Amino acid sequence: MLMGDGFAKLLEGAAALAPLPLAAGPAPGQIKNLVTFGDSYTDIDGHEDGGTVWPVFAAQDGNFALFPFAKVGATYSNNLTFRPFPSLFESQLPTYFSEKSNGSLAVLRPENTIYTLWIGTNDVGANALLTGSQAPGVTLVDTATCAVNWVKTLYDSGARNFIFQNMIPLETTPLYAPDSYLNLYCDSQRNTTEWSVFMREPTTAGNAIARLELQFIAPTLHGAHIGLFDSHALLADMYARPKLYLKRLGAVQRHRRGPRMRLPVRRKPA
Repeated sequence: MLMGDGFAKLLEGAAALAPLPLAAGPAPGQIKNLVTFGDSYTDIDGHEDGGTVWPVFAAQDGNFALFPFAKVGATYSNNLTFRPFPSLFESQLPTYFSEKSNGSLAVLRPENTIYTLWIGTNDVGANALLTGSQAPGVTLVDTATCAVNWVKTLYDSGARNFIFQNMIPLETTPLYAPDSYLNLYCDSQRNTTEWSVFMREPTTAGNAIARLELQFIAPTLHGAHIGLFDSHALLADMYARPKLYLKRLGAVQRHRRGPRMRLPVRRKPA
């Protein structure tokens, strides 16, 4: 999704949530490693359309070594919204810390590594908050707060550079749009217009809660740089003005027909 200079611009805003006196983010060329967490939007192996997911574009265009931990179907925590997939807190982070402990991630240093998280779609949607399938008592506040917990958990282990990517306008996607239809991911009869209206609430409110909580915690984490990439605004603009992005995509594809550099992707053992 982020092509050309897109990820460079993302890095420029890596301190956007900190107060102005603390707003000096990573310098150009400082970041060498990209560590990704999240769901199918970020999983480099789980996509089914034959395309190239954004972390691969970002690593190539930024000349970063890529350390991918995101997994298809993931939620923040299966203790909040259970799904039979590797969640962030019960699977992805433990895997990261296990590899960190055994020396597999020795190359990652606080000053030259940036950590990203793009998640939330599976927490708020079908078979989760939208359909009342979450654990008893769990609300949108609980899932949104996990963004802060992710930052704090990694910060306590030495990480200092973070980018949080918020939820997209899910009410425009095939599963939740007013003209949605029965499919593999939800085969229940429903009022599709109502379904779409309801979905707008958890995405916009969840994004706002996560942003406020990240803004609140940023000044308390000495030396940390926390950026927010507004995926919601980007995808909303793509939906409203697709021709603009299709033209740019064509230019990128033509550019990529030339020599390709080797992409430094660190893959975990099967």
